[in-house]
Amino acid sequence: MEIGLFQQQSLKLTMSKELSQAISLLQYSSMDIVAFLHEQALQNPLIDFSELPVYTSHNQKNHATSDSTDYMSSIPAPKETLYEHLMNQSALLKLDECEQAAVEFVIHSLDDAGYLHDELIILANQLGQGQEQVEKALQLVQQMDPAGVGARSLQECLMLQLKRNNQWTEKIEQILTHHFEEFAYKKWMKISKLCQISLEALQQLHEQIKKLNPRPGSFYMKSNERFIVPDFIVKIEDGNVVAYANEDLEPRLSVNEQYKLQLKNRQNQEMFSYLQEKYREFQWIMKSLHTRKDTLNALMNTLLVEQEAFFKKGPSYLKPLTMKEVAEQTSVHESTISRATRHKYIQTPFGTFSMKSFFSTSIQLGNNEATSTTHVKELLKKLVAEENKQRPLSDQQLANVLQSNYNVTISRRTVAKYRDQLNVLPSSQRKLFVTQ
Repeated sequence: MEIGLFQQQSLKLTMSKELSQAISLLQYSSMDIVAFLHEQALQNPLIDFSELPVYTSHNQKNHATSDSTDYMSSIPAPKETLYEHLMNQSALLKLDECEQAAVEFVIHSLDDAGYLHDELIILANQLGQGQEQVEKALQLVQQMDPAGVGARSLQECLMLQLKRNNQWTEKIEQILTHHFEEFAYKKWMKISKLCQISLEALQQLHEQIKKLNPRPGSFYMKSNERFIVPDFIVKIEDGNVVAYANEDLEPRLSVNEQYKLQLKNRQNQEMFSYLQEKYREFQWIMKSLHTRKDTLNALMNTLLVEQEAFFKKGPSYLKPLTMKEVAEQTSVHESTISRATRHKYIQTPFGTFSMKSFFSTSIQLGNNEATSTTHVKELLKKLVAEENKQRPLSDQQLANVLQSNYNVTISRRTVAKYRDQLNVLPSSQRKLFVTQ
């Protein structure tokens, strides 16, 4: 093998910082854009950035109607925590100092869902009290609101709530304690024989338990709500589908004229070079924002044409549409469409939907036509909702009905897959023994 220096000519694609930035801006949500511009304004003295009050007003200029939405009104007021809620109740109890300490220690040991996972003997050792005192404290906590708090298992949580509702019986405790798994999976024939209870009574118990809260502390959990502000608003005007860009999401970006004037001053070459570089950065950001806006507008206009039936009649009329097809119509790469649809939302007469939800694969029909997977899922939900609850349709029967009534041919396995995605139970667990 010869060793030496050789020249080799080759083509290599490298991604510049500017190109990377343009790609990032395209897939950013509106809130991400605001955060990005805030950061850039801090680093670049030439950028004047004034954020529009997205959460305080929603004035749609040039709209046929003068709708106004106050996004701030949808933000819930801060809630007290589960710990605060229970501590406020404990303050009303007439307890001595040791009892109060034990109750507070138990409350402090609960998780966010309201469960106690530590053994009482461990809590007693940590507190420096006897196990009986800690057990008494736990009983006091279990009598507090919300019902089910202080439980050490799901079964105990449910039984605490049943007792609070005066629905508890020894038979129910036997089922929840010794046959909980069979009960959850509706293996009622086995439970009926073992516990000498009718199928109708088991079904009624199941309906009771469905109304209980398995996570009693969930109401008091601190939530990080993500508020969805639509990028486009679609309306029907004079029978036509029209879309308006949400102008409240468009930030105001301009160049700082005072610093721009300094670009004419070449006496300080170091300052001139610095401002010149920052001005190029500003121009690239403006170009990237305009490209992002043009791409989103072209994408929205294509969706208006391709999914017109959806916007006029509802989600069940979503037609098959791939990102590749839209990319060809808008003369961009498929990956550009994929990035552009990330974290973008469209407000329609039927609710607000993610932009990605308007793309769906197709299923071939027998008449050489196609329908979307979304439409098939809607048909499955309809069939399950209308089925005989005492004789629910199996996955194969659902596939047969889709074929015979709607000319949709899919396999039993595909039906099972869609059913799981819709959070629909299998037929064995949908069966009811008495009509409701």
